[in-house]
Amino acid sequence: MYFPQHTMKKHLLLIFLLILSSVKSQSQKTLYIFDSEDSRPISNAKIVTENSIFYTNDDGKALLPDHIKEMEISAPSYGIKKSDGNSLQISLKPIYKDIEEVAITNIDIKKLLWNVINNYQNIYYTKPSLYMGTIKQKSFIDNALAHLLVVDVNIWSKYNFFDISQAKDPDSFFQIGLNGVKYYKTKKFDDNFYFQSVPNLQPKDFVGTFFMNYHILGVLNTTKDLKIKTKLLYENAGIQKIYFESEENTKEGVKFEGILTFNKNDNAIVNFKNNVVQKNYFSEKIDKNGVAYKAYTTNAELFFDFYKKNGKYYPSLITANGIGYSLKDGEKIAYNAYQEIKLEKFEEANKRGLKNKIDLSKSFIDNIPDKSVNETKTLLSNEEQNFIGTK
Repeated sequence: MYFPQHTMKKHLLLIFLLILSSVKSQSQKTLYIFDSEDSRPISNAKIVTENSIFYTNDDGKALLPDHIKEMEISAPSYGIKKSDGNSLQISLKPIYKDIEEVAITNIDIKKLLWNVINNYQNIYYTKPSLYMGTIKQKSFIDNALAHLLVVDVNIWSKYNFFDISQAKDPDSFFQIGLNGVKYYKTKKFDDNFYFQSVPNLQPKDFVGTFFMNYHILGVLNTTKDLKIKTKLLYENAGIQKIYFESEENTKEGVKFEGILTFNKNDNAIVNFKNNVVQKNYFSEKIDKNGVAYKAYTTNAELFFDFYKKNGKYYPSLITANGIGYSLKDGEKIAYNAYQEIKLEKFEEANKRGLKNKIDLSKSFIDNIPDKSVNETKTLLSNEEQNFIGTK
């Protein structure tokens, strides 16, 4: 077929413009967030844009689409800063320095928590939701990185809160769809390594840690007859930073200590960080040779972060970190199992859930028939990158 020369030129120009547009739309920039006083990188700093939520990695860096301009940047112990996107290095100022220097207050933290629970559906978005984001898992043995998994996921939630009445069937209100594995590596150990496997959190463990109301109810039930002291670290325009520390539940060997951000105007917990200190919690394990040993979890650190849109609060980051040690023949081996759920985008959903969902009782890798890994543009920390690159 014959095309006039001027028509061919128009077609070629159109193709070139389409390619150029595609390249521009895929280009990205690296944003670096750091402490204004000591220049240390701020991990998990929140970057709110018009349509997406991003967080910095362990090195204080986040990978953003180049076209994003207007953004709001914050972190739990820092002030809020707005940016027009022109600067790629942004400092945040700490809003308090030393918890020990703050006087104890008479804030009734239990009353505050119960008010949030009783008004949860008025404060937080509680309709069927679909979130697009990533899940990262890391495990450390003797303080050295031994396992890394980064996966792209869809997460469906029917209510956005833990439904106790359906606790035996979590799949009815919480589902994970696996879009692809970005990075996966587990260190190979010799025969002297006596764990069953590298300590890790399974998808089924996400059901409890995903919902803040589930965790708050656990705190309230455990401290039912105990006192919780509080310190007001900061207050401005109705925003409070509150430190709390409970007495120990001697029967269970558990106490809680943490910091939460409370918006008095909305009666909302904006973020909630809690360290569960455990004395007696352990599980019986069997090593690869069939010999019994004990695995102790001494601390469980949980963090929930939310952002506000159209009068409701939406989850954007949930992290859980189990810290402990295994004991065998008098030898202690420290371990650390970390999981991170970043919810970058939100869509309204239906009540039916996902068409393609993983089996929550299996690991992520066991949910992938061919165990394929498709590396994409994900900003790993230097430690993670070195681990992936080491044979």
